[in-house]
Order: sequence, then structure tokens, then C-alpha cells
Amino acid sequence: MDEQRKQILNLLWAQIRRYLFCEQTNLIYDYLESFDEHRFDFLPFPEEIQRGFPNNKGYSTGMEDSMINAGMAIDICILRAELFPETYGECADFAGKLLKGMDLCATVHGRNGYIVRSVSHRDGKSCYPCSSRDQMTFWIWGLWRYFHSSFASEEERKRILELAIMLAERGEKEVIPENEWCILSLDGYPDSLNKMHHVQPHEILRLPMFYRVAFALSGERHWKECYDRLIGPALVEAVRPKENWNHFELSQFLLTLSLCQELDPRPEFVRIARKIAGTAEKLLLTEYLPRLEQWKGSWSIPALSWKESRNIILVRRPEGGVVGKDGRLDLRFRQDPVFTALFDLIRIPGNLMTGILLAPDQSVDPTLQKRFLCDFLLPEYSKIYTCAIVNMLYAALLLEYSLQKNKNASMGRAGKVAADLSFI
Repeated sequence: MDEQRKQILNLLWAQIRRYLFCEQTNLIYDYLESFDEHRFDFLPFPEEIQRGFPNNKGYSTGMEDSMINAGMAIDICILRAELFPETYGECADFAGKLLKGMDLCATVHGRNGYIVRSVSHRDGKSCYPCSSRDQMTFWIWGLWRYFHSSFASEEERKRILELAIMLAERGEKEVIPENEWCILSLDGYPDSLNKMHHVQPHEILRLPMFYRVAFALSGERHWKECYDRLIGPALVEAVRPKENWNHFELSQFLLTLSLCQELDPRPEFVRIARKIAGTAEKLLLTEYLPRLEQWKGSWSIPALSWKESRNIILVRRPEGGVVGKDGRLDLRFRQDPVFTALFDLIRIPGNLMTGILLAPDQSVDPTLQKRFLCDFLLPEYSKIYTCAIVNMLYAALLLEYSLQKNKNASMGRAGKVAADLSFI
């Protein structure tokens, strides 16, 4: 491995551990106001969270994606320990802490199996009521990866099984017509972000996947029956054409297909993944890597406290009004556009490359591999205040792992040829 790349991989690891991760909650938050002991001071207070202010999802507050971050970070720990065996102890320790944070987000509120986005670092229990399919997807991915890693103790595996069953039971109980096919939010309302049926192609496999994980870990045939009832119609929906994709949709669809293929190998998953990975690759090559390569702005842009934002948007609900079924407004306190641009500049290439590398039974074009590894070196990561470094580190480690795996396979084939020739 190139020494400069290794140094940057270690730098990103240290940045995440030292700054983005909070020891009080065992969670990774979205961005920072500073690099000192006050870096989380801008996060909402418990009373604001309990009122669902500024919105019931915690959007724009800095605590909306802790479960997405955790799912990636668990796998980062596993990959890093594989690539650098001397780091095994610290990787196992950090992964164990992340698992505790994921447990917290599934249980702290008393509605076991509802995976909240994050938890307040101030009291260790306050959480916004509305989560999303995406948070649940990365949560189950992280649990699955941890369960099958060498980090997991028997006690931890038992707990992961319990947690996976909790999510499956909540899905079975609540995803019904009366709830608009949603897993209900903490305050008991349906929300389109938690909807599991009658959704877009990249979202339709999520609930079947939750059931299949529950079956794989528990062996309880009930969960396989739940999966079997859904998977046929879901695959029909998953191949429906979709014109416009964003990077979140592509990467999450590919992660979902990866886990589904691991759980229940089917040619349909591979065929869909091939098409989606092609779309992701095109976007990466034509749009997002060029943006990274052409960036001339500052790398050091701290987050603005959401309360200090002068760009406040009142979001209209899908049904047309501005007041939700929970009686709340949905306010978004926007960051400075330059901050957002820099966040996406790093996060999006990481997201897309991660999806491409996770796609089942796909090979990554060597030219793209080389270009990504070169562009990976461009940002001044020590100045970055956001969790975009989680996305980029995950992609880089997945690529390094893939390259190492291919190298070992080539050496194995060469050794076999040499052994065969020795008999001639």
C-alpha cells in the first residue's frame, strides 16, 4: 500500500475517534462547530428535542445521521483490522463502543426496535421522534457485519440477535394499511420516511431484508415466511425504471442488494446491482470526481450553529399543508452554502464508491480505482469538520481491501502454476 494513502487512512481514523465520536453516547455526530471541548455545544438541548424543534427529524441540527455513520463505522473497524492487523485491538474496542450506541438508539426510548437517528449527548436519552428507512438499513448492516466479525463475543451476538428481532417484530406489527404501511414514529404517527410498502424501487427491499436478517440470525422460520411473502413482489418493484437518482439512493440500494444477495443469493439481485452500479459509476466519473478535482475553495469551514442560521425554510408537507399530523411545523435551518458544498464534495464520492464496491458480484474498472485513489489524497482532511470523512474512509478501505484480496488471489494462482510446473 502507498505510504501516503496509509497515513491519510490513519488520519481519518484519528479524526473520527477524537472529534466526531462522543464517548457519552457512543455515537458519531454529523458535524462540528470547533475541534475543542465545545465542539458539540451547538447540538439541541433535551427540551428542544422533546418539542420536536426545529423539526421532528432533527434535520439541520447535527444529529440526524448517527445510525448511518455507525453502520459504516462498524465495517470500517472490521476492514481496518483486516488490512492492518497491528490495529486489531483498537478497532475491536471502537467497534464495541459503536455497538453500544446502536443498542442505545434502538431501546433508550422504550419502544424497542424503533431505530432513532441519534441521542442527545447532554442527557443520553432525548431523541427526535421521526427516523427513516435509511437509518434502519445502516443499523442492520452494522449489526450484521459485527455479528460475523471476530470482534463479537457470544454475549454480543446474543444481544445483536435480540435487537434484530426487535426491528423485525416492529415491522410486522406496524407496517399495515391502517398505519399507511409505515413503522410508526416515536409519537405514534406514520411518516413517509418510515414507509415500507408502496415505496420507490431502491426502498422496497428494506423490510424483506430486515425479516431475512432476523431469520438468518435466529433460525426462526416465521421470519423466513415473512420474507418469502414479500420478496417476489418486491423484486418486481425493484426493477422498475427510475430516471433521476441521487447518491444516497444509489449507495443505499447497492448496500441493500449486497446484504440481500449474501442472505439469499439470487440472480435478480446481481442483475439489478449491475445496472445501479453502472449508474453510480457514471455519476462518479462525469460529475462528482471532477468536482473534487477542481475544488479551489477552503477546506476549513466549521459548521454554523443551527440557531444562528439566517436561512430558515418552512417545509410544506406532502399532503399540501405546513402542519404535520403530529401538529408540528417542519423548519430547516440551512448551513452556509459553501459549508454544504464542501460537505457534499467529499461525502458524495465516498458514498458512490462505497456502493459500487459493495455491489454483489461486480468488478470495478481499474481506471476508476486508480482515479479514486488519486482523488482520495486531495482533501486536507485535518481541517474537515464533517462526517463526510466517514464516507470517504469507508470507500477507501473497501477499495484497499478489494485490491489486497485480488493481489492475494493472483499470488495464489501464481503459486499454483509454479507448483504444477514443478511436476513437469
